Amino acid sequence: MSLWQMSVSGAVMIVVITVLRALLLERLPKRTFLVLWQIALARLLVPFSVPFGGSVYALVQRGTQAVTGTNRPAAGPTLPGDFTAGMAVEAAAAPHPAAVQAVPVWAVIWLAGALLLAAFFVAAYRKNWQKFQMSFPVEQPFAGQWLQAHLLRRKITIRQCEFITSPLTFGVRHPVILLPKKTDWRDEATLQYVLEHEFVHIRRFDAVTKLLLTAAVCVHWPNPFVWVLYALANRDIELACDEAVLHRFGRDARADYARALIRMEETRNGFAPLCSSFSSNAMEERIVAIMKTGKTTIVSVLLAGALVVGTTTAFATSAPASTEELDRQMNQKASHTVTEEETMMSYVNPDDGKTYYSFDDGKTFTPLTDAELEALYPTQDIEWWTYDEYKAWLDNEKVQLQSMLGERGSVNGGEEFVWTQEKIDETIALYEETLQDIKNGMMYSKTVDGQDDVLVVYDPADREMGTAAITK
Repeated sequence: MSLWQMSVSGAVMIVVITVLRALLLERLPKRTFLVLWQIALARLLVPFSVPFGGSVYALVQRGTQAVTGTNRPAAGPTLPGDFTAGMAVEAAAAPHPAAVQAVPVWAVIWLAGALLLAAFFVAAYRKNWQKFQMSFPVEQPFAGQWLQAHLLRRKITIRQCEFITSPLTFGVRHPVILLPKKTDWRDEATLQYVLEHEFVHIRRFDAVTKLLLTAAVCVHWPNPFVWVLYALANRDIELACDEAVLHRFGRDARADYARALIRMEETRNGFAPLCSSFSSNAMEERIVAIMKTGKTTIVSVLLAGALVVGTTTAFATSAPASTEELDRQMNQKASHTVTEEETMMSYVNPDDGKTYYSFDDGKTFTPLTDAELEALYPTQDIEWWTYDEYKAWLDNEKVQLQSMLGERGSVNGGEEFVWTQEKIDETIALYEETLQDIKNGMMYSKTVDGQDDVLVVYDPADREMGTAAITK
C-alpha cells in the first residue's frame, strides 16, 4: 500500500469510529473505542492489509465493476524490450528525462512537516525527561505496601519530583510513577485512586499507544482526520483508565474519584505528549462518564466484541486483488522470468526531436535512433495465428489429447503428471478460450523467428504485448 492509500483508508476508519463513538460511548465499555483506535493506528502505520471479500472496499469494487463493466486484460505479460523494436509502444504523456529524476514538491513539503513535528515531540519529551531525572525515590511505607500489592513482570518504581504538579507515568520497560513533591501522604484514599489510575496505564502499555499516536500524526500530518484520531484516542485512553479504576473500587467510589480528578485538574502539568497522567483531557466528558459508569453486562461485552470485529473486517481490510490485478502480477513475474528485462517506455522530446527510451520502468531515459534501437533489440519475425488456422489446429489437438488418456506427461521436463480426462478437458477449455480471444481480435503468435517455444500475445485494443514460455 502507498502512503496515500494508507492515509485515505485510515481516514475512512477514523470517521466510522468517530460516529460510533458519538452514538455508543455511554452504552459500551470505554475500552471498546480504545481498541478501535489501535486498529485504526495499524491501518495508518502498517503498509499492507489483509484482503477480505466482505470488506467495504470489496463491495465498492464489485459495485463499480457492475456499473462500468471490466475489460478482459491482455493474456500475456507486458512487452519486453526485445519485442518492441519495429512496433511503437509510446507513453503519450511521458515526462522529460530530467523531470523523472526530480523529487515532487509535495514530497518535500510532506517530509519537512513530518521532520518538524517529530523534532517538536522529541524536544518536548526530552525537556520533560530532564525534569524527571531530577526526581527522588519515595520512601513512604504506604508506597512500599502498594507496590507489593501491585506486582508486574516489569518493576514499577514510585518517585517524586518538584517540577510536576500532578501525577504521571513514563517509561515502558522500566515504568515509573512520578508524584508531585507536595503529595499528601496522609490522604491514602486519594492516593489509592491516583496510583491505581497510573497502574492501569502501565499494565495496558498506554505509553506505547501514545508513541504510536505521535508517529501517526508525524507521518500523516496533512490528514486532518489523523489529528481527530490523536485527540479522541488520548481522551479514550483516560476514559478507559477511569472505567478500570471504578471497576476496581466499585460504583460507590464514583463521587470520590471524580473529586480527586477535579483536584488534580487544579494543579495539572504542562504538555507531556508521551506520558500517561492523571490528566484533565476533556475533563467534563470524563466527569460525566465517571458518574454514569454502570455495571458491565454480558450483552454490552458481546455488543462491543461484535462492533470491534465488524468494524475491523469491514474497514481495516482491503478488497481482494481483482482478476486484472492478479493477471498484472502474474504477467510481471512471467516477464521477469522469461526475459529478465523491464517494460519499455518511449516518447518524443519536442525540444530536440529525439526519441527517448526507458528499459527500467521509466526511471531513466536514453535517446536512441531507430538504427540504434534495432541494433540493441532486433525486430522479431512473428507469424500470427488466424482464426481458421487455430481452429483447424485445435480440432486436431483435441484428437491428439484424447489419445493421451492415461499417459504420463511433464511440465517443462520437470514435475510429472498423468493425463486424466479432467486434465484433458481443462486443457481443451484453455485452448478454446484462446480461440475465442483470436475471434475477438487478440493476436497470438504461431512462431517467433521460426520457433514455436515462445508465445507472444498482443491486444490491439490496448496496445499491450507479452511473452510466455509454452509448456509442451
